[in-house]
Parts: sequence; C-alpha cells; structure tokens
Amino acid sequence: MTRFLLIVLLLVILRLAFKNFTAQLRSSVLGDPPRTVPPKAPRAVTETLVPCAACGAFVPATRTLKGAGGGGEVFCSEECRTRGAG
Repeated sequence: MTRFLLIVLLLVILRLAFKNFTAQLRSSVLGDPPRTVPPKAPRAVTETLVPCAACGAFVPATRTLKGAGGGGEVFCSEECRTRGAG
C-alpha cells in the first residue's frame, strides 16, 4: 500500500513538473506569455437610492439636489426642483 501511494505521489509531482516545463518552453519558443488567472473584477459599490419628491424617479443619494425649503426633500434634476417648489 505504501508503494502505491509513493508511486501516485511521484506521478503527481512529475505531471506538475512537466506542465510547468511545457509552459516555460511554450513561452520561450513562441513568445506567448505564461497563462495566468485573469484578475477578478472589482466589486460594485452599492449606493442608496432615494425617490425624487416631484416625479418619483429613484436616484442615487449622492446625485440628488436638495430642496430650498429645508424639509428634507430631494430632487433628481433642476427641472423637478423648480416644479416641486411651485
């Protein structure tokens, strides 16, 4: 049983060495860069959406326009802000 495990381990090591050798040979002969894992895409940043007081459209909280009354109303555009004030 021990011989069997040693043979399997030796075969795995030889396979990894052969794979590494062929990758280096390919890159030196063909000029191909070695194959690597592509970088992970950055995670999307979540942002709170708030409704416009005039039209009800949801907009990111950082892109809203504050109302003039100070009542905490937010608007999606200058047009909605003037419409909401009137």
